Amino acid sequence: MKRNTEKLKEDLILTGVEEIKQSGIDNLSLRTVAKSCGVTHGTPYRHFESKENYLNVVLKHISTLLDNELVKDMDIEQSAGEQLVQMGLNLINFSKKYPYFFEALFIKFPFKYMKFTENTISDTSDFPGFSKFKHIVLMLRKEENFTNSEAESLLHFWSFISGLAIISGSPMRNELDNETIQSTIKHMLDIYIKGERK
Repeated sequence: MKRNTEKLKEDLILTGVEEIKQSGIDNLSLRTVAKSCGVTHGTPYRHFESKENYLNVVLKHISTLLDNELVKDMDIEQSAGEQLVQMGLNLINFSKKYPYFFEALFIKFPFKYMKFTENTISDTSDFPGFSKFKHIVLMLRKEENFTNSEAESLLHFWSFISGLAIISGSPMRNELDNETIQSTIKHMLDIYIKGERK
């Protein structure tokens, strides 16, 4: 009996996503994925040509999950600062809920997906997530009349919020409840905005 090719391909992707969720990107094995799907170890290569292509598709799937998580409870009627606080909280909660997904996307990501120039940071892939963050930061720059470069604002905010997400995965995580996280991001924003107005 012939297998449904699209269904099998989707099963291979979802199995890879689950493998990363449970064991991390370093432990992802196409042999294990194939075995879990009840196919030979060469089957993933027939569908994706290489482990790199397979990983790219799996990470795009995880990135789409992140994209959905980033906008949870956001209100587009709020100021850009309030939206950035919510998005930051959402990223940190994503890192707590899915530590191996966070690690795969932000710490051990095997592909170059951003291009840094002196003026901005461009998303060079079709992985969602960063583009929404960038949009909010650009709105904030406009609302607050920042004078530094777009690249500086993006790097400062991205570094701060992703740094908090990394800390939230450490033994200190129990001290970082949602209220503390929101307060910390708001405080950082206030300091940043006041510094830009000088």
